[in-house]
Amino acid sequence: MLLLLIGGIGSGKSAYASEWARTLGREAIRFSCPTFPNGGSANPLPPEPEPSSFAWTELAADGTMAAAIHRINRESNIFRADRRVLLVDSLSGWLRASIGRARGAGLEPEALSGNGGALLGELLDALLAYQGKRIVVTEEAAAGLAEDPWERLFAMELARAVRVLARESHAVYRLTAGLASEVKGRQVKWGIRER
Repeated sequence: MLLLLIGGIGSGKSAYASEWARTLGREAIRFSCPTFPNGGSANPLPPEPEPSSFAWTELAADGTMAAAIHRINRESNIFRADRRVLLVDSLSGWLRASIGRARGAGLEPEALSGNGGALLGELLDALLAYQGKRIVVTEEAAAGLAEDPWERLFAMELARAVRVLARESHAVYRLTAGLASEVKGRQVKWGIRER
């Protein structure tokens, strides 16, 4: 099962994703990263008390995230897979950080664009190969044109990734001001576990 949550910065995606994770499983592995590189800490978990039967594992959404997802998938107990939720918060923050690292290394945007999704290809492969429940949080790509080549690279890579994930998702929700609108999928009543 794959859920995709999209929306703007501060729209409530992280809190909504955390609530979905609690509803869908008994444990969650959360890959988190700051919305902006060098912009503070990662998105915090909501300060609600966790039920004693639910456990969070926090991992950094860094350059090794794809390999970590593959490793978790490979080493997972198949009988526990249905109880575990993989939460990526957020794909857009991860992409911003990856572009920042590429830019810092002196690469040019042209070297990263147009070659099969060099930045997101491995991560998308890992997410789509993961056997279990997945929730991916991301912003939508910019709705306008960008003159800066790095902004264009970010918008094009993110748009491509969101299209791939939306096509493969069981449900897509758009968050606006903390309210979720279903874009794709069947309606699921809040608090009822998906089976």
